[in-house]
Amino acid sequence: MTVGAKLAVLLAGIAVASGGQSPELSRYAADLRAADTLLSQGDFRGVIERLEPWPERLPHRPEANHFLGLAHYRLREFDQSIRHLSAALDTEREDSEPWKQTVEVLGVAYYFEGRWQEARPLLEKASAWKAADPDFLYALARTQVLTGGGGSARIPVAGIFGVDPASPPALVLTARLALLENGLRDAETLLLKALEARPDLPGANYLLGGIALREGNHSKALAFLRKELENDPGHAEAWHSTGETLLAQGREAESVEALKRAIWLGSKSPDPYILLAKVHIERRELDLAEDAVRQVLQAHPRNYEAHFLYSRILYKMGRRERARMQLEIAEQVRRAGLPSRP
Repeated sequence: MTVGAKLAVLLAGIAVASGGQSPELSRYAADLRAADTLLSQGDFRGVIERLEPWPERLPHRPEANHFLGLAHYRLREFDQSIRHLSAALDTEREDSEPWKQTVEVLGVAYYFEGRWQEARPLLEKASAWKAADPDFLYALARTQVLTGGGGSARIPVAGIFGVDPASPPALVLTARLALLENGLRDAETLLLKALEARPDLPGANYLLGGIALREGNHSKALAFLRKELENDPGHAEAWHSTGETLLAQGREAESVEALKRAIWLGSKSPDPYILLAKVHIERRELDLAEDAVRQVLQAHPRNYEAHFLYSRILYKMGRRERARMQLEIAEQVRRAGLPSRP
């Protein structure tokens, strides 16, 4: 996002007396010019040092607060950016270029602070002149989803992906975003609406099955997944989810067959193999379980769960020393994956 101040427009708002600027305003204008140079050079601390006194000295002027808000934003000091830009917004002329920039940057600062309710109206205003910026549109769509506006989010989502906002694909794309933010109800509503318009829409039944699975409604999940596979029998992820659902229902043999299909369709995820190994362990088919985890480790040698499962399989096979060694490897992988301490 561009956050360079529009200096000429800002300075044009400084009152000029008939005999010229007052000494105070002259110094103020000079400091703004210096701050503009510092901002363009990336010296954001320099901008702050130069302009920090002016909001108190000239509380009714927006320019210093505008520059200070931009400088703090670039330093990712969003709380300070919000303080200054909010003050600027109160005194800038609505629909002016500085006002538009303040609305945009203040909305994004609220977004980065996780203050979704305050970000949303500002981002929605700024969307009028940011309709071609996919990063901005994503921030708006995510904010709308997080504030219960999943239906509204289809407009920026459609802008990101270049589809008609009223089309079934726009509804599905918005539902995917809602699911990432755990907006299950919004996602379900959008997907059902998409299927009303186009019953054979690829992917919609799969996503509805995933929602039902997350809610523990296995019968509902299986019904949606089977509809997806009727339309697209080559959907590897749908076969995997079907296997997971069948396993939750205690239908182990059917689960194995579904998981095999996910694997045979070339799923790159380790998940079907790991789930298949767990089924084989429950059925005491330890050789088959070992084959499944070794397939995972060939492609994903740093997969903790596969190493841990392998240690369990080896222990059950009576190969206790190898099981102990495999458990040590699993622990090393787990520790390597932990975030470092500050």
